[in-house]
This record gives sequence, C-alpha cells and structure tokens, in this order.
Amino acid sequence: METLVKMKPWPIIALILIVVASVGAAVYYAREASIVSTPSLCRDSNNIRSHVYNPARLQTVKDCITVSGIVNIVIAGDDGDYHVWFHVDLQYASLPNSANNDYRQGDLLAEITCATTVYQQDAVLACDNYSNHIPIPTKNQNVTVTGPYVLDSVHGWMEVHPVYSLSIS
Repeated sequence: METLVKMKPWPIIALILIVVASVGAAVYYAREASIVSTPSLCRDSNNIRSHVYNPARLQTVKDCITVSGIVNIVIAGDDGDYHVWFHVDLQYASLPNSANNDYRQGDLLAEITCATTVYQQDAVLACDNYSNHIPIPTKNQNVTVTGPYVLDSVHGWMEVHPVYSLSIS
C-alpha cells in the first residue's frame, strides 16, 4: 500500500496569488504606458489651462470635448484671448445653451487663450511669458476645436475654454 504525502494548500494558494497579482500589474502598467505614449488632443500638453484669466468663473461640465462647426465671428478680447463664435455642426446642437441662443444665435464660444495683446490690466499676469500657437480661424471657415466644455458663470453661456487644439478645414 502506498503512502500519500499530504501537502498544505497555503504555498500553492500563495503562488497563485503572486502570479495573478504580477500578471495584473503587468497588464495595468502596459496599458498606462500605451496611453502615455499615445498623443491625444485632450491632453493639455502645453499647460494652456494655467494661463486662463480668472478661471474661477468657469464651471467644468466635461473635462474635454471635440466639436466642429462654421466660424461666424472672431473677436480679439482685451484679456488676450481670441473669442471664436461658431455655429456647431448638427451632431453638437445640444452643446449651446439658452444664453448662447440669446447672445449669439446659438453659436458656441471657443476661447484661444493668450493669443493676442493683453489690454485688460488684471489679465496680464495670466499671459505673462506665454505665447499660444493655436491657429486663428476667420469667418466661414470650418473648424474642429478640442478643450474643456465649460459654463462661463459670469455670462451664462457654454464655451470650449481654453482651446487645446484647433484645426481648420
């Protein structure tokens, strides 16, 4: 008759747990590495957000969106920003709110931060030693803008502010 050697289960359980944890960690870090190395329009790689004048007035609704439309007017603001009012494409019709409708016939505002001369004294510091290189569109151009979707609590309208990227087509 053979004698069976009975092993305690804890070394096997511990080994299984170590293998599972190692595989899980490897998958997690590989995924994170691929995200970091993938360029994304929704990354504020130039730290543009830190140059927003009076950021407390902006209530973030969504950290980042991409929206397209046709430019109606571009205004150089005293705060150094270009204000790009554009009529959104149909699939983005829910983005403008009633203030956008009342003030600019439903146009959405995209603000290109620190892209022109700052005349507003309390906005000078926000743009100090910073130069924005986002292209400035003109009337009737098709644009696609990416950045935070925010409510301007002073004016009541919705904006993409600051613009992280803008392409003209």
